[in-house]
Amino acid sequence: MQFLPGQWVDLYPPQDTGITKPGGFTITSAPSLASHSSSNPYVELAIQHSPDNPVAAYLFRPVEQLLRTPVSVRIGGSFVFPPPLAGPAPLRRVVFVAGGMGINPMMSMLSHIAEPGMWREEDRVRFRDLEVRLLYSVKDPVVSVATDAASGGNDGGVAGGGRSRGGSDRDVVDSRGVLFLDRIAELFGTGRLKGGVQLFLTGGGGGRPLPTTEGPTPPRVFARCDAGDVPVLKRRITVRDVGEAIGSDKDSTVVYICGVPTMTDEFVQALVSPDDFGMEKNRVLFEKWW
Repeated sequence: MQFLPGQWVDLYPPQDTGITKPGGFTITSAPSLASHSSSNPYVELAIQHSPDNPVAAYLFRPVEQLLRTPVSVRIGGSFVFPPPLAGPAPLRRVVFVAGGMGINPMMSMLSHIAEPGMWREEDRVRFRDLEVRLLYSVKDPVVSVATDAASGGNDGGVAGGGRSRGGSDRDVVDSRGVLFLDRIAELFGTGRLKGGVQLFLTGGGGGRPLPTTEGPTPPRVFARCDAGDVPVLKRRITVRDVGEAIGSDKDSTVVYICGVPTMTDEFVQALVSPDDFGMEKNRVLFEKWW
């Protein structure tokens, strides 16, 4: 099964189920895991428990009813990495902007970028030393909050490729309620990805409320992950945040945006507008979640 990072599948259950329409699910694993060179080839799909969706309901049946039953898949989607850029110009930075479930196709892309040994030779030359910036927004996560007043450690967290386990008066968020965050932190924290991740929380979870992280000197809030702590801001992602992640070299940067239409439309319009960021349209890729 061959696919590009970021693509999705239309999945058809066995004919004897009576389900005739496919279910569309995003592939969240790297293409290398599905190749013949893998000892146990597979694809990972993001499937939400949804009893009203016939295909999703079928896939949530007990395991023993699903193992070794045939399904058919059709691969599609143009929101992919590597980006379809013309010419030999190098790509030095890629900025991912994910809103909620918009992280799903980006998980496959991040995993692929983290294994350059699986790239085509021309991509290894063109994308060497690629820097990755991820802005990830989650609404109403199930998290718990505690205060970490221990001393020592590195407050850089995985945003700077380091490992954070200390500091004073730090609010610490349990990352288990944030989809894929531990996996993402491991990619950055172990150095497989160069760059950093910033988490934005737009709703409260379990435990006491997070302090506001707006203002000139916001309090330090982190999501605790095994590979390092991820910095947290309690607010929505803004166009300014995206601009800061892009930096000054917009002609060597590509931006991927995936989220609800209102967020996607706002960011894309600002990035490609000649009166704003003025990026080339082929350097701003997006996919909307309805």
